[in-house]
Amino acid sequence: MMIMDNNNYINIAIPKGRLQNQISEFVANKGVVIKEESRKLDYIDPPNGYRFLFVKNSDVPVYVNYGVAHMGISGSDVIYEGDFEFMRLGTLPFGSTRICIAGYDSKRFLLDNAGKDGNFIKDIRIATKFIKFTKDFFVNKGIPIEIIKLTGSVELAPILQLSDFIVDLVETGTTLKENNLSVIEEIGKTQVEIIANPSLYKLNYKRIDEFVKKLTTQ
Repeated sequence: MMIMDNNNYINIAIPKGRLQNQISEFVANKGVVIKEESRKLDYIDPPNGYRFLFVKNSDVPVYVNYGVAHMGISGSDVIYEGDFEFMRLGTLPFGSTRICIAGYDSKRFLLDNAGKDGNFIKDIRIATKFIKFTKDFFVNKGIPIEIIKLTGSVELAPILQLSDFIVDLVETGTTLKENNLSVIEEIGKTQVEIIANPSLYKLNYKRIDEFVKKLTTQ
């Protein structure tokens, strides 16, 4: 058994919640143990020399960027929104989700006509938590929009006329259908990625690559 003090573990930030459960189940089949014990915010796997940090999903890139964690596992949407520079080391075969523009079908014409023959519909309002992704997508399309930042229940925004559309993750689309909303356009897909702090990777690349190989080898 490998005996280490806390300074010698490879710190790996993973998101709390459903994705944490998926990650834990997946890595267990690769010989890596992650257990969440009561209110503890980390778990140490001594045989492998890993320390897992349980953090809020949107904070995973922050912990990796500032070097608190050597590595992180998170959705590509969260990584993109963080806008940091990382070593992107691989993807995992679960957790892929569509990123979609959604809203009422009756308003679809706003996007269909925007920009055609110089016909810009101003003040198209988009409610989303994916600020950077949404802004970049519409800038590339040449469509002027107003972004309204929401962090939960974005489906309410078009229903209450806070926004014309939303940009959000869509899995089954059930919530949209139950509220008479539709997917207007799929504009991207997320995947679960393994990232590393570039400086810490250079110092620990052998052990980090070993971990990545465990997870990505069939």
